[in-house]
Amino acid sequence: MNLMNQIKNVIFCIIDDIRSDQFFNLIEDGSLPNLKRLMNEGIYSKNCITDFPSLTFPTQVSMMTGTYTGNYLEELCHGVPSFHWMERNEVPPFLRSYNSIGSDERIQIYKLNDDLGKNCKTLFEMVGEGNTASISQFISRGASYLYPERKTKLILYYLLIKHSHNINKYIMKANLIAVKKLLKTFENPKKFFDTKEAPIASNLLFVSSDIMMHLYGFDSEMYKLNLFHIDKVLGILLEGLEKLGYLEETAIAISSDHGNYKAKSLGDFGGFFNENGLKHYHPRKNIKGNMNLGGFNSVGFFNFKSNSNANELYWNHPTISEMENYGPNQINVLEKLFTLNGIRLMYYCDDGNTSKKGKIHLKRKDQNTGKIIKSSIEYTGNGKEFKTKYSTEAVDDDVFNYINDEIASKLLDNKFHTLNEWLDATSHIDYPLYPDLLSRNFKNPRRADIIVSTCGDVAYNIKHGKKENKNLYLHDIGLKKSTVVPLIIGGSKNIPKKEVSYCKITDIVPTLLEMLEKKPHPSVVGESLI
Repeated sequence: MNLMNQIKNVIFCIIDDIRSDQFFNLIEDGSLPNLKRLMNEGIYSKNCITDFPSLTFPTQVSMMTGTYTGNYLEELCHGVPSFHWMERNEVPPFLRSYNSIGSDERIQIYKLNDDLGKNCKTLFEMVGEGNTASISQFISRGASYLYPERKTKLILYYLLIKHSHNINKYIMKANLIAVKKLLKTFENPKKFFDTKEAPIASNLLFVSSDIMMHLYGFDSEMYKLNLFHIDKVLGILLEGLEKLGYLEETAIAISSDHGNYKAKSLGDFGGFFNENGLKHYHPRKNIKGNMNLGGFNSVGFFNFKSNSNANELYWNHPTISEMENYGPNQINVLEKLFTLNGIRLMYYCDDGNTSKKGKIHLKRKDQNTGKIIKSSIEYTGNGKEFKTKYSTEAVDDDVFNYINDEIASKLLDNKFHTLNEWLDATSHIDYPLYPDLLSRNFKNPRRADIIVSTCGDVAYNIKHGKKENKNLYLHDIGLKKSTVVPLIIGGSKNIPKKEVSYCKITDIVPTLLEMLEKKPHPSVVGESLI
C-alpha cells in the first residue's frame, strides 16, 4: 500500500502558545483523549524546535512557508523578522505592529501576506491545483476560501475574543465555529469552491490558548480548560471527517508556534532614555527621534538611526563605532544597555555584513561577577547552502554554554555547520538552533540593530516605546520552555507510526507536501519527516 496514493487531504492545525512538556503531560494523564488518539496513530515529536524570536510572528510564518526569515534565493524570503519591526527602506521609515493600528489606520495584521515577500510560498500556494481553505488564520496567501470571509469580519472576530469581558464563553464558541466551518468545506465543497472537491490543504488556527495564557497563565485552570475544549472540538472534527468518509485519506498535523514561561518581575526604564539623549521615533505622532524600541518583553529589539545619510528622514543602520559613541550625549549603547535591570544577553551585527557573508557579535553578562563574556557567529551562503560557525573568544567564554554539553561542544570546532547539524547538536538544550536562526534574523534588512535578552528574569512589555501591560506570562526567550513545541501528525491509518526524537517547525510543510506527492518551493529549508 502506497502512502502517497492514500492521503488526498491535509489539515494543518496550529494551537497558539503550547509548551511541549505541558502538552504531553496532559496527553499522558488522559486530559486530551483526541490528541492522544492522533499521537498514537501517527507521527509525533516532543521536541520540535520553533524559530527566533519565539513570538507568534515570525514563527507562524515559518510554519506556513517551511522557511525562516532572512533566507535568500535571489531576494529575501519570508520578510517577517519579529512581531514589531521597523521598515527602513521607506522614507520616512514605518513601524509594523501586527496587533495594533498602523499609520494608515488599519489593523496591521493584514499586512502579513504582503510582508512575506514573493520569494517564498505558503502551503496553500505550494499544493498547486486544488481547493484550499484558511480558517481563522491571517497567513492565508493563496487560499481558495477564507473564514471569516471578509477582512472586517475577521477583525471583529479577532477583537471580540481578545477583548471580551466574557472571554471564556466567546473563545469556546469561536473554537467550535471554526471547526464546524472547516467540516462544512468537506461536506459541501461546491458552496465554498468552484469545484465539488474537498480542500486538498486546510489550515486551522486556535488563537484562544495564547489569549488565555497571557490573561491567566499556563498554570491556571482557565488555560487548561481551554485546551480541554480544543481537544473536544478536534474530536468533533475527527468524528465529522469519519462520517463524511474523509478521515482515512486525511492527514491532520497539530503543532504550536512557541512555548511559554513566567517572568520573575517587571522592569522599568525610568529615565534611561532621557538621561542618555535617546528619543523615540514614531511617524504617526510626527515625533522625530534617534531610536526606536520595536518590542521588548524579555527580548528587546532596538533600532538606532545612523548619521551617515544627509536626508534626516532616512534611517541607515549605524556602524559599531557609531553605537559606541551615540547621540548628543555620545554614549556607548553597547555598554549602556547592560546597565538596564535584568539584561544578560546582547546580539548585534558586524559592519559590512551582506546576505551571503557576515558576522554576529554575542555578549553575555555574568550574573555573579558582572564580567562580559563574548562569542560570535559567522555565516556564509544562501538558501540550502547556508552555514554558520560559532566561536568563543576564550576557552570558557561561551555565551550559549554549549561548551558544557557533550554533543553541542563538538560543533565548537571552528568549522561552518548546516542547519541540520545544529539541530542534531542542540535540540536537547537551551538556545537550540541559535547560531543558525540568529544569523538568518540579522540577514533580514528589517532587522533590529541590537537585540537584548533578560532570559525571562525581567519583563518590560514595550511595543514601539509604549508599555502595554504588566503581564508576566510570556514567550520570547531562547530557553527550552519557550522554544520547544509539540508536533503530532495523525488521522489516516496510512500514516507511519513513529516518534521523531527532534525536528523543527519548518519540517511540517514539506512533510505534508510529501504526503500529497507535491514538491516544496525552493525556498523551503525544512525536510520531510516521512
